[in-house]
Amino acid sequence: MKALEVAAPALARVRSADGTTHFCLWRDRDLWDLHPLTLDDLLRMPLAQIRKTLDSASETRLRADPNVQLLAPAESQEVWAAGVTYLRSREARLEETSQKNIYEHVYESDRPELFFKSAGWRVVPHGGELGVRADSTWDVPEPELAVLSNSRAEVVAYACGNDMSSRSIEGENPLFLPQAKVYDRSCAIGPAAVLAWAVDVTRALIRMTIERDGTTIFAGTSNVADMTREPAKLVGVLYSSYTLPVGAWLLTGTSLVPPQPYTATAGDVVRIAIEGLGELTNRVSTVRHSGAEAKPALAKR
Repeated sequence: MKALEVAAPALARVRSADGTTHFCLWRDRDLWDLHPLTLDDLLRMPLAQIRKTLDSASETRLRADPNVQLLAPAESQEVWAAGVTYLRSREARLEETSQKNIYEHVYESDRPELFFKSAGWRVVPHGGELGVRADSTWDVPEPELAVLSNSRAEVVAYACGNDMSSRSIEGENPLFLPQAKVYDRSCAIGPAAVLAWAVDVTRALIRMTIERDGTTIFAGTSNVADMTREPAKLVGVLYSSYTLPVGAWLLTGTSLVPPQPYTATAGDVVRIAIEGLGELTNRVSTVRHSGAEAKPALAKR
């Protein structure tokens, strides 16, 4: 459980040696089993009830075995993402496409860019393998502040997130965004969900390093304070016309983009750390492509 050695209390999903899954609270370097409560159950509650439930956990729950495997802190939650929320992300989108005006517009628009990223059961945990599409030629990890909200759009927790992206597919045409963003092993969140009222992320430092064959080939830092939109307000927009009965994760955009000619390659190790939230580490692997095509038929003469 070294990956959970963060100062602030956090929610974690773990698997014990016998293969059973447990939903736990990490507090004061102890792991408290919240059974029979699940993350889905917790996020159906209003925030005040969530806080009351967790505040009393060490009095009413049993300590869990600390020798466990970390799972992703997601159950039935959908994962959504916001784009072009930092100046650097706008510049990166402009670099990859010939249709520049749409990204300039999104950066300045009152309406943010929001898109679906992953089902909760697909989220890759700390230590798991991330994927790059076999039919893509330019791929990058994107370190992001991940925000967990309940069914009432109240912010409950934060984590490190990785929004793996095919820049070659999206760069070909912005309408290909879903294929560039949504595929097997394209999203990682972790190592745990640090409770929002126990940590201040408004000026948190974000760090990403990428290692290949034991050598660091990229290292960069940024700051959540550079985000042009408030995370809680992005959450509010997500829920504005969309019901999320067991809450959701929202990735809030990136300001760290490895420059060309870097492209993620199988075997790369990506480490994303956000101040107060721990470090999310994943190895890259290739996602097989079946070779399926749907080319347009020739126009009839």
